[in-house]
Amino acid sequence: MPSKMSISTLREQKTVLRKRIQSELKQLSPQEIQRQSAIITQKVLQSPVYKKATSLAIFLSMPGREVSTREIVLQALKDEKHVYVPYLHKGHVSKGKTMDMLKLHDRHDFESLVPDAWGIPSLSPDTVLQRSNALGGMGVPNEDMDGQGNFPTLDVIYMPAVAFDHSRQRLGHGKGFYDRYLHTYRTCLDAAQQGKNMPFLVGIALRQQILSPEEKVPVNDDDWPVDEVLTAHE
Repeated sequence: MPSKMSISTLREQKTVLRKRIQSELKQLSPQEIQRQSAIITQKVLQSPVYKKATSLAIFLSMPGREVSTREIVLQALKDEKHVYVPYLHKGHVSKGKTMDMLKLHDRHDFESLVPDAWGIPSLSPDTVLQRSNALGGMGVPNEDMDGQGNFPTLDVIYMPAVAFDHSRQRLGHGKGFYDRYLHTYRTCLDAAQQGKNMPFLVGIALRQQILSPEEKVPVNDDDWPVDEVLTAHE
């Protein structure tokens, strides 16, 4: 772990790094993003982690800004895996939103998702109650549940980032969605007492999102590293 630093210093370092990487990503052509995405898609689909998984969670891509996950989602549905995708809602976080992972029914369901303001395919609130939650149950939990009675089901989570370093530390977009989700997931696992492990965490990223070996993502104890990073490096 890095040496202790103030929260404000950590936040400032993360902000500077995000701006730098995002500026570099803006220089990439759609064709280059598509090329790298195709390589990464094949790496995901050929990996033992994917092949062994029966249930997975995966982010849906922001067009032109990150790896396209579309073909991974389509193949996973074709392979009859249980596929869960992010749903943001007003949960019991004092400020901001909470992320849950809700299940896609099939290819038609995925193709019918409507892009949000960022162009990301998004689940309609009208369909939430009919969707399985990766933490257990249907829809989103209320704040009184506190993970009790839920039985998490995921084998692997494919995670986005602004950047990863060579220690597999992750720089997110600054909202804390995945860090909070993983904490909640672990709480649900502990409550279930079924001896299950946390899901395998896989970061997928464009080459420009991988820091040089000498550079580190600034982190604190609340930041989760991933278990593996897949990129378009040959």
